[in-house]
Amino acid sequence: MACPSFEALTGLLSHMGKALGGSLGAFEVMWQNHYRLLTETLGRHTPPIATEHPFYVIIDSLGSDAERNATQFSEALESALESELIVDAVIAQSTTQRDGLWAIREDIEGLVKGMAPVLTFDVSLPIADMQRYTDALEAQLTQRWEDARLVVFGHLGDGNLHISVSVGSAELEVRREVEAMVYQPLAALGGSVSAEHGIGLEKRPWLSTCRSSAEIALMQSLKQALDPLNLLNPGKVL
Repeated sequence: MACPSFEALTGLLSHMGKALGGSLGAFEVMWQNHYRLLTETLGRHTPPIATEHPFYVIIDSLGSDAERNATQFSEALESALESELIVDAVIAQSTTQRDGLWAIREDIEGLVKGMAPVLTFDVSLPIADMQRYTDALEAQLTQRWEDARLVVFGHLGDGNLHISVSVGSAELEVRREVEAMVYQPLAALGGSVSAEHGIGLEKRPWLSTCRSSAEIALMQSLKQALDPLNLLNPGKVL
């Protein structure tokens, strides 16, 4: 599905959640930069919908009654079109078509090859702040590096965005500069530098961006109590 604006996108999430109830299985969003890169620019996939729209969504409905589920989904889709929450849509008519749609979202190999060298990030933040955050990030990147490229997709309902950045280099000094642009704004938004993939070593310098000193002290106390000899994954996170 193609959405004409971020406001329409969030409206679609609410609409489909209510219309499909417990059968809403996935609501995956691709910013235009992700969709266009993997279809039009790299030609890895045939675009099922024109590449001119700002946001694209893959929605899965997982009801147990296939016939009722299909009817319910079609009615919800028709209502979304009438309400101008979407401007175009494609419904997969087979497993092959469904897999083809998902392949655009999941083609990480193509994304990495097309953006190499690429820096990747996994952040979370309030849904209401997502467009302002990504717009500001893109402006900051292109102001610093003329040929910078930003690609975004994510799990909107979870507040989770996967961000890929290409600025022509992945050297440590460059990475640290890009990290600052990606991570520092999250503190004011109540976001997190890691939504799915943990802190580990790479994000350890940025833990204080999303956790207070009291929270970090509590984490250290728990680590000491449970692992006094520091045998379990030493040097990671804390």
